[in-house]
Amino acid sequence: MMPIKTVLRNLRLASGLVLMLFVIGHLSNLALGLHSLSAMGAWRVLLLDPWRTPVGSGLLVLAAAVHTALGLYAIATRRSLSMSRTDAVQLVLGLLTPPMLITHVVATNIAGEFDRNFNFVYGQMLAVYWSFAPKYAFQQLFVVMLVWIHGALGLYSWLVLLPSWKRFGGVVLPVLFAVPILALLGFAEGGRAVLDRLETDPAWKALIIDHLRPIAAMVAEMDAGKDRVLVVYACLVALAVGVMLARMLRDRARPVQVGYDDGQTAQGRRGLSVLEISLAGDVAHAHVCSGRGRCGTCRVQVEQGAQSLSPLNDLEETTLARVHAPFGTRLACQARVLGPGVVVTRLLPAYADASAAREPASWGPDESAQFPEPAP
Repeated sequence: MMPIKTVLRNLRLASGLVLMLFVIGHLSNLALGLHSLSAMGAWRVLLLDPWRTPVGSGLLVLAAAVHTALGLYAIATRRSLSMSRTDAVQLVLGLLTPPMLITHVVATNIAGEFDRNFNFVYGQMLAVYWSFAPKYAFQQLFVVMLVWIHGALGLYSWLVLLPSWKRFGGVVLPVLFAVPILALLGFAEGGRAVLDRLETDPAWKALIIDHLRPIAAMVAEMDAGKDRVLVVYACLVALAVGVMLARMLRDRARPVQVGYDDGQTAQGRRGLSVLEISLAGDVAHAHVCSGRGRCGTCRVQVEQGAQSLSPLNDLEETTLARVHAPFGTRLACQARVLGPGVVVTRLLPAYADASAAREPASWGPDESAQFPEPAP
């Protein structure tokens, strides 16, 4: 049976990839606005319509629910607020995405009703956005961009650690930057085209106006449902944060200490990992994957107090085996200090980068001494 930590990590990755695929379809369709409105409409069948089927909608809702639940669980189980700037951005975007995505789903459902009411083409929806409901247009665009940035950061942090990154990284990075830029340009060009047609085609404009009244009534009803969902989400976020803070307050009365190879020491709370204590105490410590147990760059040799550390978990065992770590080695991000203290030797220099995860042999403990500290 697969260990629970591995299951949760795989579920988070899989649900995130589904959401990323959904956003790629939206942004790609918008980018086609650089060609023409007819191209946007033609490709919509392939890029967007599958998500409006019962299977596609169900998969999207399930992925969003799983990813949100696991994100809240990650907050509730955090033991420290020490994190990198990238992780802080990821956390903020992760919290903002669900309420924005709810707004997107509301607008999408309205579009579905719009589709059934008259002969829908993509340009007509853009006309509604650009001329009659610009607020929804920019809400839609904003949420898609938020999800893209959140997903791109997560995708990059996962892919950059893979040994094959050197082969495909040169393609992935330009795509991650190009897709949202092209989508913005396509959205602007498509908007310009529909505004021009609204001025020159009164019959087309009248057709759209005729169907806006029932849609307006639908918006009020769906907004009320959206507000109820947002209240539930806010309560769940408050609960997750409350659990995290309660754990921190509980453990404050149980201090622990970590000693390092250069004579430094750092104080922390019982239950924090060695890496969390290092970061909180401003002790330089490599951590390419930001403490997710994937890169192995934070690994340490336990010199004293091994009994004060939490047992090995499945993620730690897998990563230590991949980097061929010797007996007595632990991942600082996974080894939690439960006893009075521990003394460790950091096996990689603090400036170790993603190559240390892809090619661990070239950054082994015997070789780390040959890397001088970079000039300030």
